[in-house]
Amino acid sequence: MTASSSVIMLSAPEDRAGMAASIEKVSFELGGALGIAVLGSVMSALYSQTMIVPVGLSDTVADSLDEALLVGKTLGAAAAARLTVMARGAFDRAFFGVIALATALSLAVALGIWRKAAPSPAGAAPGRYDGPL
Repeated sequence: MTASSSVIMLSAPEDRAGMAASIEKVSFELGGALGIAVLGSVMSALYSQTMIVPVGLSDTVADSLDEALLVGKTLGAAAAARLTVMARGAFDRAFFGVIALATALSLAVALGIWRKAAPSPAGAAPGRYDGPL
């Protein structure tokens, strides 16, 4: 975040530095909160979809890893071990899915920024393309 903060602050006029800093801070906090909410919801959905509930157990074990581990404490050693392995596997698959999604989103944003920041053809005004269609 230091690089983006530096770019924002160095691009702002001195008399607007306070405003630029507050916009940067709000954007950082809002982005973090939305990222946690969206990616957390996706991870929860992926965990629920990939968790195979063993026969005879409540569907609550598919709600969260914590719930599965708590139910596992009420089972015998062998059943608890199987449930723990299944729940941790579902969690790992969900985590991998969220990391893949976050990576894809980051690459898409980077590509968009790269394309937007690409130099315009010679002689064209910034933000305007005068070449053939």
